[in-house]
Amino acid sequence: MNMIKLLPILAFFVAASLSAQEAQEGDQPAEEHPWEQLEKDESAFRETWVNPNTDWTRFDSLYLWRAEFQYRDVGPARRTRSTMMSTRQREFGISEEDREAFEQIVSEAFVKEIQRAKNFRVTEELGPNTLIMRGALLDIISRVPPELVGRSEIYIAVIGEATLVLELIDAGTGEVAAVVAERRAMGSGRVDSFSMPTNNATIIAEVRRWSTRAAAKLRTELEKAIAGK
Repeated sequence: MNMIKLLPILAFFVAASLSAQEAQEGDQPAEEHPWEQLEKDESAFRETWVNPNTDWTRFDSLYLWRAEFQYRDVGPARRTRSTMMSTRQREFGISEEDREAFEQIVSEAFVKEIQRAKNFRVTEELGPNTLIMRGALLDIISRVPPELVGRSEIYIAVIGEATLVLELIDAGTGEVAAVVAERRAMGSGRVDSFSMPTNNATIIAEVRRWSTRAAAKLRTELEKAIAGK
């Protein structure tokens, strides 16, 4: 993912950035803020773009804005499949029920991990020393096939994929402080005895583990930045 590929994602987030005053007055999106000032940097994420003018050491609070979830359109969800179904299909529809469960698991795991931070706190109020975090999972796909009629369980190495994008906004100025992004697979990726059975328990556990790891990376990077490291 290079700058050209990242620009549409940046535009999506910058267009939805908030100023502290507007957020407090009615949770309404702020006017667009320029993203050209962001510069390429390095972090635990594959793509990192930061505002070089941001003083990270003055932040002590993180406000979690509502997350965005966008799914790739691969057709309707199916509960079962027959042997006539194409064996080349690798992306499967996700039902509304499963989407709701997925979003809840991701959100809860992310918040729980972020709250483990030592040098900043999660807050429900905006102030001059607060960062607003807007998160999104884009182009979400499932690689879990419907149950095969006559067979109880199959094993797969990856249960799904999504592009994770996290935008950090200075609540005091409304300026975008940083954007990180990466395409992440959910699962070990190893097609061997370590592949996972596609039952609800293992899928839920893997989604929770995937979300916790992503949140831990953000928490670690934020703690280092706030500590001036």
